[in-house]
Amino acid sequence: MVGLVDWSFIVTLAVILAATLIGSYLRSSRRDQALKDFDSFNVTVEKKNNQIMWGQMHVYSTGFELMYRSDVQDDNHLETSYILYRDEFDEIQAIYRYTRDLNDDLRRRRAREMEKAFHPGLLRRFRRSFQNFMSTATDSMGEVLGLVIGRTRRPAKTVITETSQTYLTGIGKDVIGYVGNNYDPLLERYVGTRVVAEVVEDDTVHEHVGVLKEYSADFIELLDVYYPLPQKVDIKESIASQLIDTIELQVDGRTVKILNHGEQPVHLERVVTGEVEKELDAILDCGEEITLFVETGEEGTEVYMRVATRLDMIVPRAHAIIRHRAERYMPETIFDVGRSLVRRESEEREIERLQQVLRYSPHEAISAGKLGDLLLREGKYAEAHSWLAKAFENKQLLPDGGTRVAQNMRLAERFLEQVRAQRKLAMEMRLTTPNGLSQDGAGGI
Repeated sequence: MVGLVDWSFIVTLAVILAATLIGSYLRSSRRDQALKDFDSFNVTVEKKNNQIMWGQMHVYSTGFELMYRSDVQDDNHLETSYILYRDEFDEIQAIYRYTRDLNDDLRRRRAREMEKAFHPGLLRRFRRSFQNFMSTATDSMGEVLGLVIGRTRRPAKTVITETSQTYLTGIGKDVIGYVGNNYDPLLERYVGTRVVAEVVEDDTVHEHVGVLKEYSADFIELLDVYYPLPQKVDIKESIASQLIDTIELQVDGRTVKILNHGEQPVHLERVVTGEVEKELDAILDCGEEITLFVETGEEGTEVYMRVATRLDMIVPRAHAIIRHRAERYMPETIFDVGRSLVRRESEEREIERLQQVLRYSPHEAISAGKLGDLLLREGKYAEAHSWLAKAFENKQLLPDGGTRVAQNMRLAERFLEQVRAQRKLAMEMRLTTPNGLSQDGAGGI
């Protein structure tokens, strides 16, 4: 009777059962490393099609759910949440968490998570190192598992068929794959460091600066990003005063006074009345105010601005990469961060138009400041500085008294200093050969 027991079959069943149980547990319990940091926080999710959802995030192994703060009435039903599955992650543009909206408990939780991530204890460092090691070893372990199954199958080939071998191998990869967090040695070095991330938005590359908190196979998490959020305000003559977030607008006939009550600066981009558009390109610092003269009427007037908002963000790795360190990031250039890195055709036409305007009106301060700003983004620092200086000479004609132009001038000067330093270094390298001899053959002593 003992000889009738097929131990290879029993062992195979035991391996399948154990691997299935372990794999099921890991699949059900493992959540994305980056997404779970936002679990239970109120977030805003932006999709690539510009659809916006917001609510309290609850993260699961198969996706996440946003619980609405209040019920939403759809055409045919009442909605209380929105579910996004893992297979739909590629539709996400970014996930935002506004630090100003956090209550005391959530602020303390965020601070604790940052402390653990940036100053980990011995146990946390060991666990992360082990996870990284297992992620690196995933492929090798998969190959070893296949080899072991192949050897086991030889004496039991009547029991372990091709189909069962494929099934066993698949289970093994699931188990191994769920151990790690997709270790990236480059990104690992930057955890806790201020970095520049390049993010594709509407087929254009933009820069965003923040502290790298975490990464996973699908996402990158950045903290303390000063993001220039776009804001459009409709000016109505019937409303003498209106408060939009931290921006107050006081309307008195054709005069509009804009006051910044927030802690961060505001970039006033333009004013649009009907089909008439007026460029502003003005910076309104904390506690400052500016007065605009606009032609209000039946068509209405709209003010377009960007408000520097401190937030945390998660972006998919499918359209975002970490490009630079940014320890010496200058906050005064906040409204240059997040703008396009790629020259657009419309900007080329705008440069030509402004050059034509200034050819006949060289003292037109607004046009000179705008041209300097565009040339600065083009990397033509000397020419940009020249036009910015001309604009600053007539700063009394600028909406913000020259604040924005002065910032751009300092930025152009820093770039010019870097260019001169690089040229000096290149010249020294050309004059000296690798063995320390000058090009004319004279000794270096």
